[in-house]
Amino acid sequence: MERVSSGSREVDEFLSGGYETDSITAIYGPAGSGKTTLCLLGAIGAVKRGKKVLFVDTEGGISVERMGQLAGGDGSILEHCLFLRPTTFEEQKKQIEKIKDMVNDKIGLIVLDTVGMLYRVERGQSYDPYEIDNALESQISALSEIARVKKIPVLVTNQVYDSLKNDNVKMVGGNLLGYSAKCLIELKNLTGGKIAFLRKHRSLGGKEMAFSIVEKGIIGKVENAL
Repeated sequence: MERVSSGSREVDEFLSGGYETDSITAIYGPAGSGKTTLCLLGAIGAVKRGKKVLFVDTEGGISVERMGQLAGGDGSILEHCLFLRPTTFEEQKKQIEKIKDMVNDKIGLIVLDTVGMLYRVERGQSYDPYEIDNALESQISALSEIARVKKIPVLVTNQVYDSLKNDNVKMVGGNLLGYSAKCLIELKNLTGGKIAFLRKHRSLGGKEMAFSIVEKGIIGKVENAL
């Protein structure tokens, strides 16, 4: 299966080469666990391969300064990234539909960070939550189709909540993203660092990587056989 670099040597090792080009990679975890950092590193990696990036930022949390740090001070990285910033779930829906018409062979990565924020707000206000669920499923399906047909890797991050039935965390939106993504990476915050778990992959077994976020990216150590 063809892979492209994640923009991080450690993550490339974790995924045995990087992100698969024909599928969604879902990265989920609590606030501050490193989801956006991995997305920014992925975007930088795509630009360094001579590609452009479509980046949907639903939280308005992308820092130009931070991206510059991760790129080693190379401000030209931003010239190759198109940022879309929906503020409602309806806008998110329209912009993902727009992406379907924007993709071409110059696009090297599509990022949606995060898929669950505006969905959760909309679902909390809706009289018909099933309609909102169907809309989210359609958005994820559209991104999955782009990845599969155009061979463009798609990174989708998601928020989590604690399950009342056990100690496990669940992704916002339930299994809607988990079913479509071929790679699931769970991030957790630890005292003094963070950890990534490979929860699902088409060709790799269980792995974990303890890591820390530093000025120029991440540093970490990969271990097999969870």
